Amino acid sequence: VATTLVHLMDRLMERQLDATAATLLRRAVEARGISVRLEAASAAITGTDHVTGLRLTDGEVLPADLIVMACGVRPNADLARAAGLACQRGALVDDTLATDDPAIFALGECAEHRGATYGLVAPAYEQARVLARRLAGEDAIYAGSVVSTNLKVSGVHVFSAGDISGGPGCEDIVLTDRGLGLYRRLIVKDDRLVGAVLFGDTADGLYYLDLITHRTPITALRAELAFGRPALAA
Repeated sequence: VATTLVHLMDRLMERQLDATAATLLRRAVEARGISVRLEAASAAITGTDHVTGLRLTDGEVLPADLIVMACGVRPNADLARAAGLACQRGALVDDTLATDDPAIFALGECAEHRGATYGLVAPAYEQARVLARRLAGEDAIYAGSVVSTNLKVSGVHVFSAGDISGGPGCEDIVLTDRGLGLYRRLIVKDDRLVGAVLFGDTADGLYYLDLITHRTPITALRAELAFGRPALAA
């Protein structure tokens, strides 16, 4: 079956993968016979009684018998806006998960905390635990969530966690084996692992996630860190 993957951005999984890992993923997908169209925006589905194609914004029509759409998650803050609460992408909350009205709290996909919104269930659980403790009289604070992605995409394992954008004060530890199709990038800041991207072999993903979540100092681990837990335990 001829399959075309149409993506709006300039690389696949742009929020989870860096440019190198995204390029490797695209090559792996194309090697499986899937055509990839990047920076392509959908305008309309063509056909009357049944689907005949997908028209792009540049006017090109891709013939199709079946179209599958992955639209992602966007915060629905309509109720918060109607109530007069401060909103940007979502309802703005502080570290106590309170909105600008101290009697109203928000959590989950509709809430925006420190500029971040989360379309995943794990951060919502973390927020719920913090809010439950506060409502019970405890002095609990929500400092944000470390988001991770662990997927098998077209037969290829990919993993990312934490902040992979890099920036001032960050260093990269990179391990690449083109022959085996492996790529590993670890982002370090202030002697802490703050982000990780794994492609091909993701067995150490949860180990890196644990280091990121617990802000473990890595001075003693750094020389072997790129080789993962087995090397460190040997």
